[in-house]
Amino acid sequence: MSLSSTPSANRVHIGLYGKRNSGKSSLINAITNQETALVSDFAGTTTDPVYKAMEIHGIGPCMLIDTAGFDDEGELGRLRVEKTRQALEKTDIAVLVFDGRPVTEEKEWLSLLKQKKTPILAVVNKLDLLENPQAYADTLKRDYGLSPVLVSTKTREGIDKVREELIRLLITSRRASRDIWCLRGIVCFW
Repeated sequence: MSLSSTPSANRVHIGLYGKRNSGKSSLINAITNQETALVSDFAGTTTDPVYKAMEIHGIGPCMLIDTAGFDDEGELGRLRVEKTRQALEKTDIAVLVFDGRPVTEEKEWLSLLKQKKTPILAVVNKLDLLENPQAYADTLKRDYGLSPVLVSTKTREGIDKVREELIRLLITSRRASRDIWCLRGIVCFW
């Protein structure tokens, strides 16, 4: 079976979650070294979850899920957030993207991910724009138990570390839940 014909169910589903314009789509583009996701300065560019089948070196066949911001507003925004919430059900590894703004909606999403026992990779994006990104990261660690990777999707700083952490989480989660992974038909490597 070729990698391009790997069924969706056999791919690791990596969902990216965060506020509007936190850089979720830009992060997908940086991780894949492709212009995979549509990027814009306008909030709400990603409206419905976008599923992109990829192969990432070290991870293998995966499905990247680019979601709408969970802080979307209005009736249409509420529907977009619901679609984002539905994507949680398909997520094997969650990338929670922060951008230096106060942590608000993220608390609820952290709780949902922890309830589902979904491995979480916290990423602080916009390293090139933040005044004190390390202090922000330290706050996330102290208040929420997260050890975020600091990145700039613009300069690509920290992107290799994101890939390394995704691989580490994949290996760790496979070992911790090998029966679940094997039941889903994902090839086990131990």
